[in-house]
Amino acid sequence: MQLKKIASFDNYLLANMTMGFLQQNGIACNLQNENTILADPLLSNAIGGINLMVATADETTALSLMIQAENNYLKEKVCKKCGTNNLQIEEKIETPINFIQKMKNIILYGQTNLYSKNIRCTSCNSLYGSYSDL
Repeated sequence: MQLKKIASFDNYLLANMTMGFLQQNGIACNLQNENTILADPLLSNAIGGINLMVATADETTALSLMIQAENNYLKEKVCKKCGTNNLQIEEKIETPINFIQKMKNIILYGQTNLYSKNIRCTSCNSLYGSYSDL
């Protein structure tokens, strides 16, 4: 069975909750690097975090389940600033354009591209860095 990484986590609990959610929905999956990160959390950037692996055949289903769960969670939350529930996920991948920026990212973060995921209120344009900020 061929495995594919569908997500990477720096948080052990979130990684295990996501894996459990997928397993409850019939997706066979496992975590890579979780014991290494638990033993030394400072290695997370160097080895790419805790990787959630699924069978290649289940990749599309697993990703759609994860997106659906996130969207359902956001429907229950409200913006702290304006009180509406018009929240949406905003993902961004920053790709460096020159060698110096690539090397800086490799040294500081262990990877060339930088990925960020935030939550934005479409009503008042407020930006939240994580679910715990809501």
